Amino acid sequence: MERRGMQTGLLGFIFGRQAGYVRRLAPLYIICVAVFAFSLVVGYGMGESVAPTVLEDLLGAFPDFEEFDVAMIFLFIVFNNVAKTFLFMVLGFLGSFPPLYFSIMNGFILGSFSYSIALEKSLAFTVAAILPHGIIEVPTILLGSAAGMGLGYQLINRLRGRGSIGVEFILALRLFVTRIVPLLLIAAVVEVTLTPFLVVILGFA
Repeated sequence: MERRGMQTGLLGFIFGRQAGYVRRLAPLYIICVAVFAFSLVVGYGMGESVAPTVLEDLLGAFPDFEEFDVAMIFLFIVFNNVAKTFLFMVLGFLGSFPPLYFSIMNGFILGSFSYSIALEKSLAFTVAAILPHGIIEVPTILLGSAAGMGLGYQLINRLRGRGSIGVEFILALRLFVTRIVPLLLIAAVVEVTLTPFLVVILGFA
């Protein structure tokens, strides 16, 4: 007999007792995925017209990785992804728009960046350099955005006299600490280990 509170299926395997909360976020997650995919295509399609300086402004002040060792690169990637995901998740309190904007901008930046790399190297190189860690990193970041949108949605409900924004925040924070951060750590490990190895063995470096 299944123990009370335990979840089954893929969501249960990945998220355990939080599977119910994640399942409730599914509509918001689909929205985040949709706007990310759309902006990804737009960013790639507009890659030729996006000035390098504009892309640099969108990416922010990134350090010169040539001066970093593997450990420093790993720590930077983890801090950058964790901090931004948390920031835009919490900003969902402002009405769900900030995390949605985060999904849009991530898609556009990745699309534009992919175009630049594909133009300089090749599309195959771009896929090999992004897909191994991106397949973990992108869905995880979008999950954080969905949780942020959930906070905004719950705030609207609270203003209508329904639900609890405090409970929703605890659920989002627990998901962030116990699932999102570990998955972003795994993605960063893949990015600094498996991704370079795959690029080399495929003859792209």
